[in-house]
Amino acid sequence: MAKYTKRKDGRYITSVTLENKKYYIYGKTIKEIDRKIIELKVKYEQGLLLKSTNVLFKDYKMRWFKSKKPMIGAKSVASYQSIINNHFTRIDYMQVSKIKKTDVQLVINDLVDHPNTANKVYMTLNQIMENAVDDDIITKNPCRRIVKPKLEAKEKRILTDEEFYLTEVADFNDREKMFVVLSKYCGLRPEETRALTKDDFFLEANSGYVRINKTVVYVSNQAIFQQFTKNDKSVRDIPLFANILPFVKYYLSSIQTNKLFTNLSSKKDEYMSNQSYKWLVKKIKDKIRMKAWELNIEFKEDGFTPYTFRHTYATLLYYSGINLKEA
Repeated sequence: MAKYTKRKDGRYITSVTLENKKYYIYGKTIKEIDRKIIELKVKYEQGLLLKSTNVLFKDYKMRWFKSKKPMIGAKSVASYQSIINNHFTRIDYMQVSKIKKTDVQLVINDLVDHPNTANKVYMTLNQIMENAVDDDIITKNPCRRIVKPKLEAKEKRILTDEEFYLTEVADFNDREKMFVVLSKYCGLRPEETRALTKDDFFLEANSGYVRINKTVVYVSNQAIFQQFTKNDKSVRDIPLFANILPFVKYYLSSIQTNKLFTNLSSKKDEYMSNQSYKWLVKKIKDKIRMKAWELNIEFKEDGFTPYTFRHTYATLLYYSGINLKEA
């Protein structure tokens, strides 16, 4: 309940705090103040309080983020939150309407030695300012024609023929082998593989497929389940090749949980943590390296990630004449 104070002039005053900003409300009666509080909160929910040329960037960015948050995944939420909290101190206490192109350029220049972060900050700031244009706070987006540090294109590495062989003969346990098989022969993204359950597999005597329609991402060490994939085209049914079908059937029948990849330290049917996932990937790399040493085969660890399997899968499809968009 709001605290009311009666002033010397006979009016009452109280305050309401919305997103760390305090609003003072006056009225001749408490009933009038209560009505004004309701009106203020309605305007706040509709975003009308920020349709002012005097609004500070620190307030507007949070309002924008609040409207953006329900529309994006957990990993994106964490990324935006980090950018908003850490990279706009130069302009936080400026009025949105007074931020110029030079101010934006200085924000980006502060990150010249971190091209990836600089480009993410720019994209976020550009979205905020475009929203400010739509809200009639500014007439022109000051983020246009900003010079950004160039991103170095990362080469998408694939397995060499020797490395492909190593992944066939390495001494993986069943859990490690299942992860490699699904990544290499189905082209799954790691976040798609981590989300799989037994219910996603549709198996016949000599054929089968796996349905991809969800993901598990990480915020810190916590696994976050998402009932969606990277985009609409990422929802798909992938055939299981004949060479992996027997092992897939065996693995599904051998595990006690419905989820394919859970924490080894727990018997609960819950998705594995980020730490558990990193340990799984480490063990896979270690065993490939050990087999390479044993057979005197070169294994290039530089650039090797779980995505290397997916890139190899896509390359094989390309050279087989299969449309990647249909795969």
